[in-house]
Amino acid sequence: MNNSLYLKRYVETHPDNKMAWYLLGKEYEQAGEQGKANYCYNKAEGVYEAFELSQVPSDIWKNYEQRLLEMERDKDLKRKRIRRLLAALVLLLLVFIPPAQAPGYSSAEVAEGRFPPDEPVSASSANKGKNHSRNEPLYIAVASGQANNSSGMLPSLLQQPRQLPAWSVALGMKRSGKWLLWSKDMERLYGLHRNDQGAIAIQPYEGAAGECNCEPASSSALKRGAERWANLQVETAVLQEAANRYKARHDQLPKSLNDLTQPYPDNWLSGRSKAMEDMFGALMKQQSQGAGGQGNQQEHMTEEPGYWGTSPKGDPFFEQPLQVIIDRKHHRLAVVSGSVLLRNYAVGLGGAKTPLGDFHISDKVVNPNGTTKGPYGTRGMQLSDTLYAIHGTEDVDSIGANESEGCIRMLKQDVEELFDMIPMGTAVKIQEGVLPEELWTPKERFKLKHSQGQTNPGKVYHWLD
Repeated sequence: MNNSLYLKRYVETHPDNKMAWYLLGKEYEQAGEQGKANYCYNKAEGVYEAFELSQVPSDIWKNYEQRLLEMERDKDLKRKRIRRLLAALVLLLLVFIPPAQAPGYSSAEVAEGRFPPDEPVSASSANKGKNHSRNEPLYIAVASGQANNSSGMLPSLLQQPRQLPAWSVALGMKRSGKWLLWSKDMERLYGLHRNDQGAIAIQPYEGAAGECNCEPASSSALKRGAERWANLQVETAVLQEAANRYKARHDQLPKSLNDLTQPYPDNWLSGRSKAMEDMFGALMKQQSQGAGGQGNQQEHMTEEPGYWGTSPKGDPFFEQPLQVIIDRKHHRLAVVSGSVLLRNYAVGLGGAKTPLGDFHISDKVVNPNGTTKGPYGTRGMQLSDTLYAIHGTEDVDSIGANESEGCIRMLKQDVEELFDMIPMGTAVKIQEGVLPEELWTPKERFKLKHSQGQTNPGKVYHWLD
């Protein structure tokens, strides 16, 4: 059986493995079957663009192909052995034992490793590497189907192999128009493995177990790790934005997290999280040294290399500041960083009464005017020194319509999440037709443990509603 047949069989049983689709496409292309090759490249999505446009050395993806072929050949031999063994067992059972239905897994399931996804992990494997951060994969996020992002990330990792942990995992962001969608459920595209000599290979997750002592986590553990990493990047972005806004006002970075979580009106952040407390010192040190990685690289690294998860130096994923974009045409409000869209909410507006332009969050208050049932709901965020604000509403039917006097109305769960996500000073842009209509919010909302004093009972707000 030639390589293309083995790879074809592999993608039939692993249709989500985009590297396998890419390799099958290469086989078809070499055989002169360009139509089939293009079909496979389309299935490969971001992997195709990352590898083709990055000019990744062929020996790296050839290594991956060899692993897949070895896996599929081994499975083929196992299937043949199992069939012969089962045939012999059937003959013995027919002769010596009456028929019976035995519980448990079949020999084929055991041989091929098809166990339930929630199989418990043994204590020894769970404790393995518990106190060693480099046993945790380093995660990166790239654009599925976007050449600029995907093609740049891979070469940057390959240029510094000895600084990488044993495994790096590429996660794929979906696209909506010009925006990349951030999610804790991003698909896992491929993994980079570094051996003790610093050599890099791109390998399938399915074939790693048993090949070395630094295999990537199981599918369920890898999924959980990717979710934790994605959530951590959002918390990091929020903390970075708050520190940068504070620095713009005071000409210095905050000395402690308490500087950012003071009572109103110095509530740059509405509260804090355990992750923010843990990362504050390292992140401020990193900020003071410059995000570009200037200075001694060992000093630039955090105490746990790979904690931030996007480079060996420990750089956070989001390099661009957080900002709020309001789309007057589509009645949407988004939280973005560069071209990455973290949230996209439905809002109520005032049509032409809602002005286009650039603003910033100048005031953040819980329960404006001291009530949750008033026209401004449970949260209010004033836009610059104007009478316009982003706030909650009791009139939920006005969401998606032009019924306000110019303010931006939001549903309760949306405005409360936004209040925690965007620090005071965050830039706000009101534009036309720039956001996707697809809503983008997680099931588990971003939430901070609020500091005391987030209300402002001494002031009566007269926003335009």
